[in-house]
Amino acid sequence: MARVADICCAKFLLILLVLIASPIQAFAWGHEGHRIIAEIAEQFIEPQTARQIRDLLAIDNVATLADVSTWADEIRLQRPKTAPWHYVNIPIQSSAGETEGYDAARDCPHDDCIVAKIEQFELVVADRQASERQRLEALKYLVHFVGDIHQPLHVSDNNDRGGNDVMVIFLGYSTNLHAVWDTGIIEAALGPDERSYALNLVQKITPGKLESWSKGNPIAWANEGYEIAARIIYGKLPHTGTLPDSYEAEALPVVNEQLERAGVRLATALNSSLR
Repeated sequence: MARVADICCAKFLLILLVLIASPIQAFAWGHEGHRIIAEIAEQFIEPQTARQIRDLLAIDNVATLADVSTWADEIRLQRPKTAPWHYVNIPIQSSAGETEGYDAARDCPHDDCIVAKIEQFELVVADRQASERQRLEALKYLVHFVGDIHQPLHVSDNNDRGGNDVMVIFLGYSTNLHAVWDTGIIEAALGPDERSYALNLVQKITPGKLESWSKGNPIAWANEGYEIAARIIYGKLPHTGTLPDSYEAEALPVVNEQLERAGVRLATALNSSLR
């Protein structure tokens, strides 16, 4: 029993450290979430696609999509111009006469947002005339950005920088709303490792969901996340700033389904680009 208590205590301390150490400019899903999405995607990648992915990843001497799933975050400070590529600010409160949901002219000027970048990098991955290094880099961006676009606070804004400016109490500790949805909820539920968690989620993806989620495009995915943010995250945000004890349990199914959708759609994008 002491060993179990030690493990639980260590896990809680890890969650706490993630929450209080999360920078204001949080990265979507965090390390674990992105690896989970990549692991899910690999379960739906076709054999010919897998062979081409292995050849590209070998350039960096890595073997799996999970190995490169956080690369875009890791090089973000070195390439500051890429920061806007990780999100799109669709306003939760639209002004009179404005489009509710994604509007390219308003939300993605100069194609400098996640919606446009996913479309661009899909084309580069598919371009056999591009160099292998260019295609590998595009692949790494694509793996990451398909994950990012499924984090609802990366496709919405309530004049609070995607929830970064909304301070809340989660599990008894002060953090911000963005960090809760990036890492806090997943960390509170994560089991032994990301792969086990991912494979458990794969078992819940029915043929009907697989068929439905394999359709659509980045605009539809962004609007889907925007609706979740407007209806669930902001719509049910307590005025006190203290998230109730039930918050993690109620939010986890939403997070899990977004991870599942992202994995399926990443696989679909790669199968299409590398057919």
